[in-house]
Amino acid sequence: MCKRIVILLAVCAVFAACCNAQSSKDEGWISLFDGTLNGWKASEKPGSFTVKDGVLVVNGPRSHLYYNGPVRHHSFKDFEFRADVMTTKGSNSGLYFHTQFQPDDWPAQGFECQVNTTHSDRKKTGGLYNVVDVMDNAPSQDNQWFNYYIKVEGKHVIIKIDGKTTVDWTQPDNYVPPKGMPGRKIGQGTIAIQGHDPKSLVYFKNIAIKPLDPIKAVVVTGGHDFEHDPFFKLFQGYQDLQYVEAAQKDHSELFEDISNWNYDVIVLYNMSQNISAKRQANFEKLLADGVGLVALHHAEGAFNTWEDYRQIIGARYPLKPQQIDGKQFATGTYEHGQDMNIKVVDREHPITRGLSDFAIHDEVYKGIWFAGDNHVLLTTNHPKSDVTVCWTRPTSDNRVVFLQLGHDAAAYANPDYRELVVRSIRWAAGDLN
Repeated sequence: MCKRIVILLAVCAVFAACCNAQSSKDEGWISLFDGTLNGWKASEKPGSFTVKDGVLVVNGPRSHLYYNGPVRHHSFKDFEFRADVMTTKGSNSGLYFHTQFQPDDWPAQGFECQVNTTHSDRKKTGGLYNVVDVMDNAPSQDNQWFNYYIKVEGKHVIIKIDGKTTVDWTQPDNYVPPKGMPGRKIGQGTIAIQGHDPKSLVYFKNIAIKPLDPIKAVVVTGGHDFEHDPFFKLFQGYQDLQYVEAAQKDHSELFEDISNWNYDVIVLYNMSQNISAKRQANFEKLLADGVGLVALHHAEGAFNTWEDYRQIIGARYPLKPQQIDGKQFATGTYEHGQDMNIKVVDREHPITRGLSDFAIHDEVYKGIWFAGDNHVLLTTNHPKSDVTVCWTRPTSDNRVVFLQLGHDAAAYANPDYRELVVRSIRWAAGDLN
């Protein structure tokens, strides 16, 4: 009996070790391919890309499939990338990084990592095309899956095929791109998969990325007092999160010029009101470009006369009596220092998965206009509060979440609130799925 128990314990220990090793191996990796073409955009010949049994099939005239999904608003600088690839006889393809969508032609920006086992092109799988080529002898075989790994950190590029390094290259300071390829240099951009020609048939699956640079969040404040230092502790202590405060002195000047925008997520904790038509358009363009949005607490009362804003965040706190969508609303009400019971109503959503119902000492709001298509995550039964206190919006270009909680230091210090805030940012950045 004792011997059986010892054997059983040994088996359990081995199983646990294997699970931990797998968990460690997958930590930080984010899938870019869910078995559909969601989150991808094809160029000139979209029919060159299809999905069969959860596998991406590349076969047809020249075309390129660009990732344009929510992960880091499809713009990567430092990262690790992996995919399983299978070529067939005489086929050619490629994986691009630091590129950007263009409607036709070969991508002008970024690098191509070659996929070619037996195509007539002498430059084979695992090469950094026209920069560091793998000539003649491919490290892959047709009709067999192989793992394609790319790592870019700073100006250093590593490519591995089935764990074997084929490229280890650092872009020199005096680097000159190959002739006719001025955009082939280290920068920032998306991932693309090449459809090379009608005779080429190549398969891809398990496409994933691991960003190496932190999520860059800009936290917008202004128009409402708050406890500054305790609030900003919410964003501290995370290796994967980097933030800056944008305290608005002219209500919305952050959105005056977005030409050098470099943030993955906007966190709104402002209650400022004025936003010009130009700033409105820039704000909406950022969201359309995939920048995530997390709005907190009194941001519900910001930009109270901008109709699109209430649709963007899914709510409005009426600052005065008004009609919204034909219904009369009185001025919203609030009360500080309330003990609230919070119920998790969607336990499968990445923001709330694994969280239990909790209590929080916070400010309550009531009399809010809510969009009918909000996806509700959290509710409360407090009699002086509206029922809904956290929701996401049904968007296609980016991710938007509103967390109504978070008035003061008592709320900021609540561990469940802190967890919700950082999860919301990670989800809005596309890092949490």
